[in-house]
Order: sequence, then C-alpha cells, then structure tokens
Amino acid sequence: MTFDPYTKSLIPQTVGWMRVLRLGLFLSSIGWGISFLFTFSSWGSAVDHLYVMGAGIIEYRPLLDYWLKMASATFGCIGIASALACLLPRRFEGLVWLLGPFHAFMGVVLTVSALSNHLSTDRHPTFVADISFCFLTAALILTPMIFSYLRNMSQEQPVATPENHQQWRFFYRQKGNGFSQ
Repeated sequence: MTFDPYTKSLIPQTVGWMRVLRLGLFLSSIGWGISFLFTFSSWGSAVDHLYVMGAGIIEYRPLLDYWLKMASATFGCIGIASALACLLPRRFEGLVWLLGPFHAFMGVVLTVSALSNHLSTDRHPTFVADISFCFLTAALILTPMIFSYLRNMSQEQPVATPENHQQWRFFYRQKGNGFSQ
C-alpha cells in the first residue's frame, strides 16, 4: 500500500474517532443553532434574554434590532452547516476542516475580548461558557482529524523501484527537479 496525500481522507476511519468528531460537530450545531432564538423572537424577548446574560438594559433602536437579527441568523447558519457536516462528514470534509480552526480562532478572539474588556463572571456569567464551548468544540473536531493525518503519514511511503521508474521520471520532470533520463 502506498501513501497518496491527494486521495486519503482525513475524516477518521475508526468508529471511536468518528464519534468524537461527530460529537464536536453536534455541539457546534447546537451552540450556534441556538442563535436562531434571537432571529425569530421579538425585540422585547431578545432584550430580556440578553439582560439575563449580563448585557444590562438595552432600549429599542431599529438598527440594533436589525443587527441582532443579522448576527443571530448568521450564527444560526453556522449551526446548520455544522449539522450538515455532522450528518455527512465525508461529503463535507472541507467544511469540517474549516470548522475546527474557526472554533479555535473564535475562542482566542473571545478570550482576548473578555480580558481587554475586564469581564467578570459575577456581572457577565456567560462569557466563560462561550470561550469553553469554542475551545472544546475545536478540540473535538481537530483531534480526530489530526490523528487521521498522522495515521496516513505513518503508512508506507512510495519508493522508486525499477517497476515504477518511468512514472517517477515523469513526476520529477513535472516538478522540475532536473531528473532527465
């Protein structure tokens, strides 16, 4: 068996790692999909939920309502994309690869934002859960894929033999490595 980096899938082949990956994608779909609550709720209901999360009292402004709907719909669509990737991870492999680093990046952004804004858990109880969600989901998505990558790399590497000499000669010419016999 030879290793071909262009045909090997990095979606886990083992049941255990696939379960870990799907758990991460499922958590992502729930965590982001819950944002649709704000998309389809009235301003008063949305502000009440934000107040419980520590936002304080927010008076109605049409542009704020518009931005809330826009942001929550976008976040909800990330949840839908995560659900699709959870159901069909091999078909959405590229999306799965994007979701892992995306969650890690969001965790870093939220951590920096929380620190620079001096958020405290007594006044803003949800930010720790948001940050934990991002890093946990990133780990659950990326870890199985990294192990699949390492497994693929540990498989037998192709070796030039007399039988495939013509194939390797063509390969080196294409790469411009100067092999010209």
